[in-house]
Amino acid sequence: MVITSLTISAGAGGKKGEPDANKTESKTITPVEISKVDAKWLNGDQPKLLTAMASSGTSKEQLNGSSMDVKAVLGGWHAQAVGQYKNYIYVAFSSGKVSSDKVEASKSVKMGEFAKLWIYNTTSKQGKLVELEKGYPHPCSIQITGNYLTIAIEAEYGVSQAALGSTREARSMAKIFDLSKDPNCSVEAGRITQEGMNSGGAGLTYHPGQKCWYMLMDQDMPNGKVAVYKTANENLNSWQKTPIAYYNRFGSGAGLNLITASDNSIWGLYYDTSHENLPSFSKVQMSSDQVMLFKLITPGGKPVESREVFTQIVNIEAPKIEAAGELLASRPGMRFGAGFRYENGKMEVLTCQRNMAKEFYINRTKISDAKKTQVMFVNMATAKGEIYCNSVSNTKQKYHEERNQTESWSGVLQSPVKANINYFGAGSVSKGGFGSFAKALPKWSDAIEKTTSAPMVLFYLEGTKDVVGKMVEFTPTKSTDKKRK
Repeated sequence: MVITSLTISAGAGGKKGEPDANKTESKTITPVEISKVDAKWLNGDQPKLLTAMASSGTSKEQLNGSSMDVKAVLGGWHAQAVGQYKNYIYVAFSSGKVSSDKVEASKSVKMGEFAKLWIYNTTSKQGKLVELEKGYPHPCSIQITGNYLTIAIEAEYGVSQAALGSTREARSMAKIFDLSKDPNCSVEAGRITQEGMNSGGAGLTYHPGQKCWYMLMDQDMPNGKVAVYKTANENLNSWQKTPIAYYNRFGSGAGLNLITASDNSIWGLYYDTSHENLPSFSKVQMSSDQVMLFKLITPGGKPVESREVFTQIVNIEAPKIEAAGELLASRPGMRFGAGFRYENGKMEVLTCQRNMAKEFYINRTKISDAKKTQVMFVNMATAKGEIYCNSVSNTKQKYHEERNQTESWSGVLQSPVKANINYFGAGSVSKGGFGSFAKALPKWSDAIEKTTSAPMVLFYLEGTKDVVGKMVEFTPTKSTDKKRK
């Protein structure tokens, strides 16, 4: 834990939006308390944090849908982000009302809609809806750092929902709430506004050595940038108006988190979706969650000149029909704002389903350090398939699963893991008997037999007449980029 306190002089005579050290009015800042992740989890060519994310199992947790005002969220409302503070779970929803059908497509209009935050108490099993900021109906990410919740929100749509190619007004902000004073987000501790720019996410963390806060905020989407903001001191209302550095934007921006390491360096976690190395069949598709980990701030508090970006696939979704609505509703949750939680020495990632309903679920991945492998088997062939899967080092972990076309199975086993994949179908038969007793008998055929210690591995069958088995091992990959002007 990091616990500090400081008495500061608040500024008022500098540039607009920036602190000024000339003013002598003093106040005592509330002690800052955050958890720091061991730097050993973040360094190396195969960062332990990414390996653990990919090889840790995920549980599904149902929240009490009756605690929602369902009428207020039906008709276009979608979950965009999730986070947790103590026994409170926070789910951000975008406004279901984009614009009025009566507005001509060529005209813009400000509807004054609100993004909403659903706050669910896991102890009382009750929840409430909180409106965030008028004119900002689209939330993008949540991060909870110590006692503070940061949420990025974007401006409203400017043209008719019915119009093709409707655009959103470019305006965004990150709001920071002090949950220690009110877990229902009524106390705002600070904010950053970005006029003329959208934002897909914002991550916040504290630097104990510099005694200040840093935020990485998505901005300027057409030019593909993210900006690093810094406070002048421990006060979350002392943000310097001009960013101290810019870097390349990876993707959507949702699910952006910052982490303070035990050596006081600051790291970013960026979530996105990928279809890379995933099989497809006819109109059936698969998608995956990938996490990007990179050092952003040195232990001395300076933005790095060059980022080493490690990318890891950490979750694979079961095959879905290739229809926009189906894929959007059921694709992995990290794309819509996963929350990295480090509380009481325990790390986990929270994701949630996209569509709000009376039965609402979050996925909880508890990150643990162990030599494990997450296995997925998918049958994308026109044949019946089976997998014999076992842990080489733990004889108790043995599985035999049979799957029809587009069906899947997944599990987490102690590494290394051995898998034997077989299939049978119309093209896999043997002739038997004599004379009138001759008939075709189904016969299982070998497709693939492999052993792996990768944190995540995908086994799959594909093909029609010539069925083949394949294995894809997902391990961290590294790329580099430089700080932008």
